[in-house]
Amino acid sequence: MTRPDAAGPGALWIFNLRKGELGPVLLAGTMFFCILCGYFFIRPVRDAFGVERGMSSLYSLFVATMVASLALNPVFSWLVGRFDRRVFLPVAYGSIVLMLLGFAAWRSSAGDAEAGVWAGRIFFVWLSVMNLFMTGLFWSLMADCFDAEESRRVFPAIAVGGTLGALLGSATAWAVSGYPFELFGRDLFDLEIELSAPQMMLVAATFVGLAGLAATVMSKLRPRPAGAGEVGPHRSAMSEAMDGMRLALRSRYLLFVASYIALLAVLATFLYFTQNALVLAAEESESGRVGAFASIDFWTQFATLTVQLLVTARLMRWLGVGWTLALLPVVVLAGYGLLAVGEARAWSAAAMVGAITIVQAIFRAGKYAVLRPARETLFTVLGRDEKYKAKSLIDTFVYRAGDTAGAGVSAALSAAAVGTMTALSLTVAPIAIVMAGLALSLGAQRTRRAG
Repeated sequence: MTRPDAAGPGALWIFNLRKGELGPVLLAGTMFFCILCGYFFIRPVRDAFGVERGMSSLYSLFVATMVASLALNPVFSWLVGRFDRRVFLPVAYGSIVLMLLGFAAWRSSAGDAEAGVWAGRIFFVWLSVMNLFMTGLFWSLMADCFDAEESRRVFPAIAVGGTLGALLGSATAWAVSGYPFELFGRDLFDLEIELSAPQMMLVAATFVGLAGLAATVMSKLRPRPAGAGEVGPHRSAMSEAMDGMRLALRSRYLLFVASYIALLAVLATFLYFTQNALVLAAEESESGRVGAFASIDFWTQFATLTVQLLVTARLMRWLGVGWTLALLPVVVLAGYGLLAVGEARAWSAAAMVGAITIVQAIFRAGKYAVLRPARETLFTVLGRDEKYKAKSLIDTFVYRAGDTAGAGVSAALSAAAVGTMTALSLTVAPIAIVMAGLALSLGAQRTRRAG
């Protein structure tokens, strides 16, 4: 029997939509689809640029990304605080479109190889930073358009739209890179269309532009209620950041959360460096590396969508928050065990790329579809200032610091010529054990706080 306030039968009932929500949710899902489709279409190009001159420059790119993120965050906070997001958001996406067009022109007109390499490096840092701001702006708009009760019901459906966009973007990037488009060992088709990196930037710019148009329509479809934007006196971004740091340092619970997030970033960066090194060893051409990275992204998004639809809600209900958070470090440790076996048995470069694809797909699916919802529940038992100020600090500064630490350790192991899979497994093992202990402790503390 269909509830009287549901939007309709079938899939609409499954997503728990109410009357009047179908149009806004479809539009929001389409907007998120365009954002992630454009990003994941161009992300393999970024990754290929990152290893264009080998693995040696990747650490410096991570440091540059962290510095750029921290430098731009106060500017971003000031702009969002000063201007209505519904005005600022289309302008922001339009600016990203113009910058993508500029990068395409720069890369294609670079007079020598060195200029092209520098264009690629700057693009790597720029896209890594812009991705955070594009998705952050999107969810800020969603928070304006849907109230607290609506958000609990409609956000999962909107997130599926984003995953579908990421899936299509990575699949299309794979298909147009010239890399064999194989599924389960079969070459499905030869698209006979191969795009260069600048041409892929133009396609990505089109999707980002569509997202900006959708933001404009969304603002008119779901206008902000009168008085909703009225806030107290604006404080500087630095003052807000210092408040968040004080709150995090005073709370044992938040210190545990921050430690878990930092170590998660370290593990994610280890896997990213391992993935890039294996792809670099297997593929000599830029188009081959773009295709390899796109294929890894495709399988990652396929696994994420499957887990989102079939596993996420049940897993947290069955295991609880603590054990759910403890799963991911164990998965990473097992993944490095598989890679160490492949290295010991002298698997081919292509086989090692296949192995890291499996490991990355499982890790990222768990990270986005399972760990992220579980991690967000840790903040539901905290006060308002801790939820917003301390959480923002943890999600940006702490995560980027973990990124940089992971990149530094990976670069140091490589420089010392001990960057083997066995050495990495031994490095990951204590991190995984500490993370599992933090996860179980956080689960117990959250239960006590909720009670």
